[in-house]
Amino acid sequence: MSPDGDRRRIKSADRVCDILEHLRAVGRAPVSEVAEAVDLSPGTAHTYLTTLESRGLARQDDDDGEYRLGLELLPYGEHVRVRNELYRAAEREIRRLAHDTNACAHLMTERDGQLIVLQEAFGENAIGTDFHPRKQDRSEVLLHSTAAGKAILAHLPDYRVAEILYNRNLVDHTSSTITDEDELAAELEAVRERGFALNDQEHMRGIRAVGTPVLYDGDRVLGAVSLSGSASNWSGDRFREKLPETVMRAANAIEVNIHSAFEGTDRFRT
Repeated sequence: MSPDGDRRRIKSADRVCDILEHLRAVGRAPVSEVAEAVDLSPGTAHTYLTTLESRGLARQDDDDGEYRLGLELLPYGEHVRVRNELYRAAEREIRRLAHDTNACAHLMTERDGQLIVLQEAFGENAIGTDFHPRKQDRSEVLLHSTAAGKAILAHLPDYRVAEILYNRNLVDHTSSTITDEDELAAELEAVRERGFALNDQEHMRGIRAVGTPVLYDGDRVLGAVSLSGSASNWSGDRFREKLPETVMRAANAIEVNIHSAFEGTDRFRT
């Protein structure tokens, strides 16, 4: 039986996904590297890559012959994003939050123990305008070191938290990152009590962030809203009280939008 139970899988489709994921993670790669990464012969890997290139899903550079992801993937990603209920409910609030605070605002959700960025918006003088897009290109953005991630973790069922911690290491991005499970459990309890999470330079030195969950019917976590800025400017009451209140108001407005759009349906019910 496969690791995924008795679900049937098509190996060639898995290979295509592995190749696309590798190109996303590294940016660009020669055929030999792709072949080694996905356990194929160079000839077979080249056949896969030329097929993907013919469909616009991969692109070979003229200068060095290396492959990267193709532009035809863009419509797929945008299609998924604009039809996501959480994104539609939050889009205006995230842009307003970034504008009003002059910072970087994010809408996040969780998949397989990793953060997925649904939307980001930047205020006029927001810092991290180069860092945040690069973060999206990484193969893993884990939950334990970010404000949005901790806000989500704190509201997941216990079995899901245990599953995530089992499958994902508590990697230390900085000396401030929480890497002890007991300490993380205490932090998540504090997040539940106060309604928001803090990231005090735990993912990147010089950046602080505030995150709060977006909940449906008061208990199911759909994602999180986060706001990030300079550690030198965000301190004291501003970091621990004023900005959390602002982020929580934005999350509450998103929750109202969701309920207004889907009241009487079971769209988000388990």
